[in-house]
Parts: sequence; C-alpha cells; structure tokens
Amino acid sequence: MKIKGKVICNMDRYIIARMKVNKLGGKVYSSSGRYIGRIIKLFGPVDNPYVKIKVERRWGRNVGEIYVRGDRR
Repeated sequence: MKIKGKVICNMDRYIIARMKVNKLGGKVYSSSGRYIGRIIKLFGPVDNPYVKIKVERRWGRNVGEIYVRGDRR
C-alpha cells in the first residue's frame, strides 16, 4: 500500500508536505519510485498533518507528489 502526499513547500534541503502518516523515519519516494529522503518531523492538525522531509537526493527537490510505502512484514 502506498500513502500519497502533496508537496507544499520546497526548501534547499527539506520538503514540507501534507500526508497522513503515523511514524517518523519513513522513507519517501517520488511517483516513479525513486528514493528521495526520510520523514524527520510530524506537525499540524491530527486529521491531516504536515511532514518535514530531509531530502537526501539532489533531484528530489523538484518533485510535486511523494509516496511512502506501507509495511512489508
């Protein structure tokens, strides 16, 4: 299962996005499946929170939609 998020703001090394996730440290991917970075902070309203993502790939700064993959247990 994939959780989809919408990018709100692109900063130099961070992305702010709206996405319903419940854990820190989750890996974030582009719509094509390429790794972008990790979730480092959750904030905002509980029903529709914001996430702060540390971008670990230079090309990841130009994405519009992001995805977090579900558990693979």
